[in-house]
Amino acid sequence: AASAGLERAAPAWRRHTGGCLWRGASSPAVCRALPAAAAAPVQPRRVPHAVGLCKPLSAPLVFRRTAAYLDSSDYTTSVKSCESPEEVLTFMAEHADCDTRAQEAALRLLGRMVGGQINEEAYSKVVEDGRFHAILSSLASRLDDCDARMLSLIADASARFRTSTKELSELAQRLAEVVVRREDTFSPRSLTNVAIALAVRGVRDVATVEFIRAEAFKLMDDLDPDHCVTLLEAFRRWGVFDRQLVDFVVERMCDEVDRFAARDVVEAFGVVSRIGLPRGFLLRRLATLAFENLGQFTPRELTKMAYSLAKLRFLTPGNLDDLVDAISKNANRLTPSQITELLYAIAMVGSMHQIDMARKLVDLYMNTEKGAPRKSLGSLIDFAWSLCALDMVDEYENEFKAVLAEIFDRSPPQNRVPLIKFFDVICALQLQHKAFGVEVPQQWNAACGDADRFEMDRLESSRLHNEIVMRFDQLRGTANGTRWQLRMQRNGKCGPYTVDMLDEDSKVALDVETVSWPVSRRMKHKLLEGLGFRPLRLDYWEWRRARTEEDQSTFLEREVRRVLEEAEG
Repeated sequence: AASAGLERAAPAWRRHTGGCLWRGASSPAVCRALPAAAAAPVQPRRVPHAVGLCKPLSAPLVFRRTAAYLDSSDYTTSVKSCESPEEVLTFMAEHADCDTRAQEAALRLLGRMVGGQINEEAYSKVVEDGRFHAILSSLASRLDDCDARMLSLIADASARFRTSTKELSELAQRLAEVVVRREDTFSPRSLTNVAIALAVRGVRDVATVEFIRAEAFKLMDDLDPDHCVTLLEAFRRWGVFDRQLVDFVVERMCDEVDRFAARDVVEAFGVVSRIGLPRGFLLRRLATLAFENLGQFTPRELTKMAYSLAKLRFLTPGNLDDLVDAISKNANRLTPSQITELLYAIAMVGSMHQIDMARKLVDLYMNTEKGAPRKSLGSLIDFAWSLCALDMVDEYENEFKAVLAEIFDRSPPQNRVPLIKFFDVICALQLQHKAFGVEVPQQWNAACGDADRFEMDRLESSRLHNEIVMRFDQLRGTANGTRWQLRMQRNGKCGPYTVDMLDEDSKVALDVETVSWPVSRRMKHKLLEGLGFRPLRLDYWEWRRARTEEDQSTFLEREVRRVLEEAEG
């Protein structure tokens, strides 16, 4: 803006312009148009500006990298032009009275800058900064005045920080209190954004979960594939399995399968595998869609797909070969986590003809460039388990020991999935690789053992296990001319392991390859065979193909007879 005197003296293009909009340090300021003539003298107009960024109006206007703006949209644009967390925090501290839109943009930008960083120091520096806390406090005080869309944006921005702090949790809790009073105002995208953000921040009170559930049913016919995936992930993080809601969401996903983009397919496989959701019809349709269009997926998406399908026991050796062929051209560009995802898939399927690819992946993982981000604990455990499952420990003894040492330097996680995987590794060290002399720390022994027992106890009363026990109660057969009848006891002890069912007389040890168990029982049964047991591994999908009680009994009799005859042979 300019005074009347300045305007008369300015060039023609400037006389028809007003407030300034910065275009860059080397380009002139482009201004908004003012009326060509005015009856009264033009009054100077005050422009909000950051200290040190603009000179007073009485002096010539000098613009630096971040300019002053006239309204809220300009503040938002200014925030988005910041290039470092310090610049964002400084700008917001100097413009604490800016509107909610700019505050949300600042929070989102900070989350994008540091939310995914592995550099813990840089991340902590931001989330512990008082200026960051001021942004969160300001947003929390304005939530009552926000519409549903802005609430969704604030929730999404707050979820971009990978850990919960006291201040982030307080904002999420305040957000939940406001959200539950906004019935029938959320769009499908806004609702699912709020749901996943609150789940990430650990807000799981009954009122919030029930509100999201009720709103989801109202919007069910409008949910897109990505909305369905996000909704399932939110309820998984809450630890809530609502069968009615899951059935409706899965039905909606089946109806919309032709609208799935590549990313939607990968995310759907991921959330279904994390929940352990055995929905064969949906998986078949998505898998068909994916393998007919493998060229549409990035290497990162292909490794995630292989990992999820392997965990679901839905990956055939032929499918794995197709994935390996599609990934192998870009194998050198995979990150450590992606390398171990593909290695895990090969080990889960037991594709020994892909052993050369497995060796290549091991070499890539161990030869990560210096200065690369620290390997995650999950990828280290996947690597160790895969080496054991593929019988590659002796071939890569030094690499195996180095990975174990790196794992033991860290504390056991709270997540039971990696602990159950590593329990197999500990058992392999005890039963197969004693000569290595590796001492497992007590805290890791205790954590892994507890995780395995907890999960086995949880599965003991499942409907699937009840079905199998009922069939065994009436099952009789003949093997090598000898009649048999098994008396299966649940959660039987076999050395360091616990099996789903055990007949102590015949030493038949049965495990079901359920989609919820994070690793294949193949390695476990190989070790049990060395202890004198007769392991029997039932594939979940084969069991489900036996529709009637008669089919189930025939299937079990065939499998038991095979195990007993092989043992006699």
